[in-house]
Amino acid sequence: MIEIKKMLHFPVDKLKTAGIVLSKAFRHDPVFSFLIPDTNQRLKTLNLYFQHVIKYGLRYGEVYSSPNLEGITVWLPPNNPSHTIWKAIKTGVLVLPFKVKWKYLALQNKFHKFSDNLHKKLVPYPHWYLSLIGVAPNHQGKGFGQQLLSATINRFDLESKPVYLETNKEKNLEIFKRFGFRIIQKILVPGTEIFHWSLLRNPI
Repeated sequence: MIEIKKMLHFPVDKLKTAGIVLSKAFRHDPVFSFLIPDTNQRLKTLNLYFQHVIKYGLRYGEVYSSPNLEGITVWLPPNNPSHTIWKAIKTGVLVLPFKVKWKYLALQNKFHKFSDNLHKKLVPYPHWYLSLIGVAPNHQGKGFGQQLLSATINRFDLESKPVYLETNKEKNLEIFKRFGFRIIQKILVPGTEIFHWSLLRNPI
């Protein structure tokens, strides 16, 4: 059985490693591929972006990882399920424009507003939000994703709290359905041909 641990902090070297793992995990993500067509630029941008997501999760939510960073999840809690610009600033987002192209950040921010508005509309009550789940490509299909989800979902059941997540990859739907998630919205991302699925899991 894979051991999953709650991370209270990430040393700089581990944070960089996590950024690399997640950038590779999302290398072919439909939305990121659309936003950043150049593969090398995409990997660089995602590396820095996901390091920020982890820092945000450590400060305002919960971060879980397998022993050697094969997989990582970031959860935001019922009292704080969405990102805000001020919290992002407190976790270092202002550094990003100096390290990646501004146009990519602007496009990412536009997509984030779309998904965040949808999130607030669909689930306007207390819930846990799976902000991020990623597994290194060479470890996918080995059970890391399932263990990462199992490590927390049982606790959320005890708290009687629903769980919300989003995906832009149809192949992920069956995995989430096995954990009791159901699709509550399927919509095209504005200006693209990419579908955006919103899923909800009610406590058992």
